[in-house]
Amino acid sequence: MAIETFREKVHAILQDMLNESAEVDQQELLNAYANVLTQLHADEAHRLLTEVINDARTRLDARLSPDPLRQTIATMQTTVQDLWRSLWNEEPGR
Repeated sequence: MAIETFREKVHAILQDMLNESAEVDQQELLNAYANVLTQLHADEAHRLLTEVINDARTRLDARLSPDPLRQTIATMQTTVQDLWRSLWNEEPGR
């Protein structure tokens, strides 16, 4: 799920909360929506972890392959991803 999709889901959840706020006890409403947001976060974290594990498994399979072409492709993929991460995680002014 992209950040925009996550934000849209959170926005919809909070909009529902605002619409229901006059009808229900606020503490019950707060607890219910905190649970919904926690579950949304857990689902997204699980999806991301699964994606990382699958990527690592694919890379490991390619590196252990007896085919030198697959090993070269895996090395290039790792290099490009490491470069992308270093650019993405670079803090301004560093």
